[in-house]
Amino acid sequence: MKNAFDVVHYFNIKVKNENRETVEFLSWSGLRFDLRMKYDWYFKYRAALLQVKYPKFQIDVFWGNEPAHGKTLEQIRASKIRAKKAKITEIKNKLQKAKDSWSSLFPIEDDYHYQKAVSKLKRVEFEYKQITA
Repeated sequence: MKNAFDVVHYFNIKVKNENRETVEFLSWSGLRFDLRMKYDWYFKYRAALLQVKYPKFQIDVFWGNEPAHGKTLEQIRASKIRAKKAKITEIKNKLQKAKDSWSSLFPIEDDYHYQKAVSKLKRVEFEYKQITA
């Protein structure tokens, strides 16, 4: 299934003189479709300014789309999931190491830093569940 994020849009304005040589060229690329439509008035405005600047020259306006480059939303989501899993493992390992090396009179569960780490683990696990849901 094609996604709206699989393509990016571009908008070009080219000014040509009598000999068909390019005098000025304006280009915007990497636009999402909603931005391309939102700022369509601006692109037309810039073309009109060039028409005023070069009244006897030909103004070519063209736009289109091309395949998007970079990460897709699925790849971004997968990397977030992988990062959360790694963070959960890291925190669990540190908590286990702290439990194993605890040598104080009072239990480790009463320690402020341990409680803070446990709450961080719960928060990261909650974020992981939200991403995977």
